Amino acid sequence: MKAIYSILLLLTFGCNDPNGCEETKQYAESSEANIILLKKIKHKFEDYVLIGVDPSTKRDTVQLLPARWFVNVEPLCDLGDTIVKRKGVPIIEVHKTKMKYDTTRFDIELTCTDYLVNGKPLDQWNEFQKSYNNKHHSQ
Repeated sequence: MKAIYSILLLLTFGCNDPNGCEETKQYAESSEANIILLKKIKHKFEDYVLIGVDPSTKRDTVQLLPARWFVNVEPLCDLGDTIVKRKGVPIIEVHKTKMKYDTTRFDIELTCTDYLVNGKPLDQWNEFQKSYNNKHHSQ
């Protein structure tokens, strides 16, 4: 349901006018984060609140990422994972401490028309997750 909501938001606000793609690009590239999650992710208005440790300084930190995008990232995150969002890059990286879906890294990219999870459009990624879960839970 969250995925459908976020796609509708992206389509509604991201690409309605000729400048929409440029605005989406600026939105995707504007935020920045680098944190090892130590507490459960919280929601605050239009942001997700990440509480943990900055791996470069080893200090406790609280960082924010925009909810419109992070809603697709949160289900992939567990305590101990490292979240990296570089300013100027439209990708949020999730570095896993434990393998999930046979990988230890997820790249979630925001484009003008979709979200890509490890290079797959969101609808294909959701189908992959269902198939993977069915296969591994039926064994």
